[in-house]
Amino acid sequence: LCEMMRSLGRQVRQLRSHMSTTATTTVKQAIDATEFAQRRANLVTKLRRATPGSRAKPLAVVMRSATRQFSAPDVPYPFRQCSYFRYFTGLTQPDAVLLIVAERRSKPISVLYIEERSEKQELWEGPVLSASEIADICAVEEIKGRNQLMLDLQMLICGAVIVSYDDTTLNAVLSGCAEVVPLREHIDSLRWIKSPAEQTLMRETCRIGAQAFNAMISRCKGVANENEIVGRLELEVRRRGAACLSYPPVRRRGAACLSYPPVVAAANRANTIHYLDANQAINDGDTVLVDAGCDYEGYTSDITRVFPVSGYFSAPQRALYDALNDVQSRLLNYLKQTELLRLNEVYTAMIEYLAKNLVEIGLFSDSLDKDELVHETDKICPHHVSHYLGMDVHDTGSVSRKIPLQRGVVFTVEPGMFIVQTH
Repeated sequence: LCEMMRSLGRQVRQLRSHMSTTATTTVKQAIDATEFAQRRANLVTKLRRATPGSRAKPLAVVMRSATRQFSAPDVPYPFRQCSYFRYFTGLTQPDAVLLIVAERRSKPISVLYIEERSEKQELWEGPVLSASEIADICAVEEIKGRNQLMLDLQMLICGAVIVSYDDTTLNAVLSGCAEVVPLREHIDSLRWIKSPAEQTLMRETCRIGAQAFNAMISRCKGVANENEIVGRLELEVRRRGAACLSYPPVRRRGAACLSYPPVVAAANRANTIHYLDANQAINDGDTVLVDAGCDYEGYTSDITRVFPVSGYFSAPQRALYDALNDVQSRLLNYLKQTELLRLNEVYTAMIEYLAKNLVEIGLFSDSLDKDELVHETDKICPHHVSHYLGMDVHDTGSVSRKIPLQRGVVFTVEPGMFIVQTH
């Protein structure tokens, strides 16, 4: 009986492998493997320029994937790959390490160290990607077991410059043996400008998000609780993201999902900018603020909308909504007409437009001078009007909002008003 079970297990694994191979030949990869290889080469070039002392030494980049986290024994949280690791590999499996090695005047070599699974682990969790599948996805030169990483690093680090991203364990081992350089800002400067393939994915994640919002709002008249809106929004996002470009075509790797915990806030709770409880009753006459995004192939959208749960605004609600909607429209026109854009200047324009509209609807007195008006308006909109958007909702956070934007940069335009009862 045991031999029969082992034989059956081998047949099942062979069938899985065959099905995976058959499927991957018919599904186009969202980002081509050559682009991942070029990104790694671009990183090495940037690091050589940023660390002049490295030009005479071997350069090694060590980058770790996200690890699985558990809420209780054997109960994992939903897994999302570290976007820095995914940017250079396209891989969504946990507990892997990327090593990029560049000798002087030599082409960089990329090695992936992955966790291997036993037959028992495969029974419970399924197989991991094969070496050939990984090579097809990201064009690395070599794939090894995770247990080989420290042995390879110990042979490499003598006299090398080690560049590491967010791996405190490795930093502790390497810092006494090699020069260790931080990595995040260098990657952010690469990720800041999106490639044509990334721009396509950004348009798609925004399309899915917008359609999901429209469908959710149309079905929320008379809804009684904030959490019901969360469920409807997630349903609409997943329905629209099912036809994905994922490679291999596994739902959890490609189908759209919410990219961050959504803010669903009715009535005065909408004045808490990151209100995440979403568990309170909604009364007739309330407006609801929803701030949510879609994650599609690792790229995120970020949308905020306000709507009346009854289907109709009251007169004060309509006045505020129209005032803010006008600011949004004017800002979009400002972007089209301005050649040299900086996000901080977009914020300045937002404050100017919003202040004017709030005086017109009578929220502010027209006796306020310009400085007073700016100060009061700034208190009503305590967040910036824009941030960069990409693989993370607050993307490339080390890139300044003061610098001119480049072609291919993606950013949000989201003016807001937070008017509490004390106002």
